[in-house]
Amino acid sequence: MKKKEEYEQMELDTRKELEVAIQDLTGDAVSTAGEMILSCGEAPTAVRNRHEAFGIAMERLAKIKKAVKAIDGDTSILLGTLPDPNYPAIEAVSSICNSTLTAASIMIEAAAEMRRTLRDLYEAENTARNQDATPMEQWVDASTFQEAEATENNETEDE
Repeated sequence: MKKKEEYEQMELDTRKELEVAIQDLTGDAVSTAGEMILSCGEAPTAVRNRHEAFGIAMERLAKIKKAVKAIDGDTSILLGTLPDPNYPAIEAVSSICNSTLTAASIMIEAAAEMRRTLRDLYEAENTARNQDATPMEQWVDASTFQEAEATENNETEDE
């Protein structure tokens, strides 16, 4: 028989170094924000079910949409400066910079909150799943079964 050769699965990362660095930086920022959320005096209560998780997600989405709308509005103002060289484009770009920074902080906080929500929901659903026995499991637990005694036929078959 021929021995099966072992191969190592390799992955080629085609992202640019800047992209990788920003992704790492963002992950670190989300982790730091999550720690800050949990350690502050106003830390939110643990998520107990998927309805609460949905509420948190929708609340965060509304904030994100508002921030994106502000960026869109600032970009429209910059667009308005294109035909008129007398209109100050620097102020419009400054507004875009500020609204984008605000959006980035909202997104980082939202990611940290959703990570916390995921962790809480995972625990809540696994705990509920382990505590809630199915009707068949409840019936089996309530039933009293006796161990069957070995018969002569079973003993001779085993030998």
